[in-house]
Amino acid sequence: MRVHLLALPNVQTTKEYDLDGFCTMTMRFAKLLKGLGHTVFLYAGEENEAPCDELVTIVTKAEQQQYQGGMQYQHALIEAHNPLWGLANGRIATEIGKRKQPRDLICTIGGGSQGPAVVQHPELMVVEYSIGYVGNYSPYRVFQSQAWKHLCYGRQSIDHVRFFDDVIPGFFEVEKFPVREPEDYVCYVGRFVPRKGLSVVCDAARLAGVPLKLIGHGDPNLITYGENLGAIHEVERNEVMARAKALICPTLYIEPFGCISPEAQMCGTPIISTDCGGFTETVDHGYSGFRCNVLGEFVDAIKQVHTLDRAAIRQRAIELYSLETAAIAYQAYFARLNTLWEKGWDTLEFQVQ
Repeated sequence: MRVHLLALPNVQTTKEYDLDGFCTMTMRFAKLLKGLGHTVFLYAGEENEAPCDELVTIVTKAEQQQYQGGMQYQHALIEAHNPLWGLANGRIATEIGKRKQPRDLICTIGGGSQGPAVVQHPELMVVEYSIGYVGNYSPYRVFQSQAWKHLCYGRQSIDHVRFFDDVIPGFFEVEKFPVREPEDYVCYVGRFVPRKGLSVVCDAARLAGVPLKLIGHGDPNLITYGENLGAIHEVERNEVMARAKALICPTLYIEPFGCISPEAQMCGTPIISTDCGGFTETVDHGYSGFRCNVLGEFVDAIKQVHTLDRAAIRQRAIELYSLETAAIAYQAYFARLNTLWEKGWDTLEFQVQ
């Protein structure tokens, strides 16, 4: 297949931007596509470390700085009317037009914010390939969790089966996640904002009497207990997660997927989370962690987490969330989409390569 892969214009597709989940997912998806043998045209910034057959620069670093007004990249707005997105969308539409061939695929992770970039190419299939956001719109959608798929369907009043949508969880490169002996602390990784449950994290660790290490960016004034390590990069972050007794994810909103949960489990680290959203699928209660509903349950989970089998937690995470597992699922999904060029629903034989 030939795939036009759209990055978001607020980043460069390099490891330097690993705090941006959309950027890291774009890079992993490019690696997955190339591993499957597909041709990839990547529409992104001028600096790139993602594998592709052609990098098509649609925004420069100077333009990012100009349009974002010094805003940190991980906080950039993802909106179609944002001037930076408008600039990039126009260029993407033009550059796809120069390269497209019949039966090409356009893959996007920007939701409606990138809609203007693809509307000029109605003859191509547009796939939102890893949806963890509300503004999904395309005919073909891959969600990160069943919970998020059905939340989005409810918001959009979709009450019928969409046979060419799918759920494929977020996926990760196993080799990036070390295995270490646990030390006497718990950790939190994410934004420092109230809706991520910072107050729950601090209160639970304090009441359980264990040290707490926090990694992330946002408002440090929300931290009332523990050590703030700040927005450290991936390698150091993974070391901290691997040595933690547990990772606490007390998100107070419906989390679409929560990438940090399977990432920590790749290290063998158990998860202590709220009992909703993506956690209902990524956290196997009593096996790979605990899902909690009140503060006392969070405190008790911290005290009980040492009883869980870290080797089994890691093995489960690899089986469910590795890049290799996702590649099989995406290839099957692509095979289903390819039937639409011929018989579609009436297809009796599938060819998954």
